[in-house]
Amino acid sequence: MEWGKAKRFVVILLVLLNIVLAGLNHQQKQENTMTASQERAIFEVLSQNGITMYTDLLTEHAPMSRLKVEIPSYNKETLERLFFGSEKTTVTRKGTQTIYRGQDAVLTLEGAYGHWEKETIAMGKEDLTRGEAQRTAEKFMDGTEHFFGTYGEPMVIEEAEGLRVNFYGMYKRENVFSNYFSLLVTEGGIREITFNYCPVKGYSGEKQDISYSDEALLTFMREWKKKETKEEATIYRIELGYDQMENSTAAAGMAAISLEPCYRIYLMDEAEPYIINAYTCQIVNK
Repeated sequence: MEWGKAKRFVVILLVLLNIVLAGLNHQQKQENTMTASQERAIFEVLSQNGITMYTDLLTEHAPMSRLKVEIPSYNKETLERLFFGSEKTTVTRKGTQTIYRGQDAVLTLEGAYGHWEKETIAMGKEDLTRGEAQRTAEKFMDGTEHFFGTYGEPMVIEEAEGLRVNFYGMYKRENVFSNYFSLLVTEGGIREITFNYCPVKGYSGEKQDISYSDEALLTFMREWKKKETKEEATIYRIELGYDQMENSTAAAGMAAISLEPCYRIYLMDEAEPYIINAYTCQIVNK
């Protein structure tokens, strides 16, 4: 009889504990979520300063840890399969660079950075459509997932020489901007690939509060107004993810690198995004 009462007491205690935890989680989520008045305010401030937004704001801002990545080590046979159709290559070294040469293509690696080019494919997009360029790039990326990890939805950018298709890395549904593939697709196929890749080893350190997206937009606005231009700006994309905050790229001698949360703000008619450190809410010069 006493044992039955004890079990009922434990069950009731667990139910109450779950209710309390649910309430705390709800409160924490509310504290990390932008209010409707904050959204309206930032849209108004941007508009008054000649900046239009054609994208939704990021409204949830949970604390984030740093992300630990490492310099990759490459296998010659894997690189030949991915970039040369399994053709055998000759390997030379020039300073910190390792150069793989096939019959009509060259791959240069330096630390985490890589550049592949096939000069026999002519420049120019002619009648190439964005959809065709994206499918060509996705077909290549499908064969790299086992080695280079997963990537998000591509961005297609028109250039004079062709259509550039950019992919950024993903880790547990979070963007990893420092891991990227940029493919220049022309009428004849893939002419050039640049990429930066560091294997992700997991989160590092305690979670820290990050700046809200409206704060990042105000930082961007102040930076943009330094141009003293009378032209208006149009924001078409804003993203949150991880990137390397240092100005230099990963070097071959470095063992582990810490990535920090950042916002990327993309403008119409500008190829490079504005990058804001989400911890400090400061512009990152890269």
